[in-house]
Amino acid sequence: MKRPVYLAAAALVMFGMAACSGNKSCNGGKCDKMEDLTYTGIVPAADGPGVRYTLQLDYDDDKNNMEGDYDLVETYLEADSVATNGVKDNVSYKSEGDFSVVEQNGKKYLKLVKDVKDSSAEAATNLYFEVTNDSTITMVNAELQPAVSDSLNYSLKLVK
Repeated sequence: MKRPVYLAAAALVMFGMAACSGNKSCNGGKCDKMEDLTYTGIVPAADGPGVRYTLQLDYDDDKNNMEGDYDLVETYLEADSVATNGVKDNVSYKSEGDFSVVEQNGKKYLKLVKDVKDSSAEAATNLYFEVTNDSTITMVNAELQPAVSDSLNYSLKLVK
């Protein structure tokens, strides 16, 4: 009597794992959750060697992987002839808020909106990133246009 119950329970577990494996969406279901993602990269700065962005995305599992919360650390770099790579961290700013996935003209974008509790949220504008591919996002302006210069790199790479 116990054996059929165990077999049925095992079958249900395996069916559930197959239905919600990986971080991809189930067709129309809410059983999946996109895993948390972290992107990092150094973007150009007008008055120094650059700004290191570290962006962590926490997808909401009940929003069909179209929105969630984010944490962003912006670290301004300064030249340092003693440092191994020629730069050192100068000052860092942390912000957090909500993000949403926006689709336009066949492309996907991330729209980051700071929480009101951040003291600089009133003066700050939203940040936008184009989802370039599975491992890269690229900073774009509010009109979802890339930087004018092709020689400057505004991309962040997936680290986990």
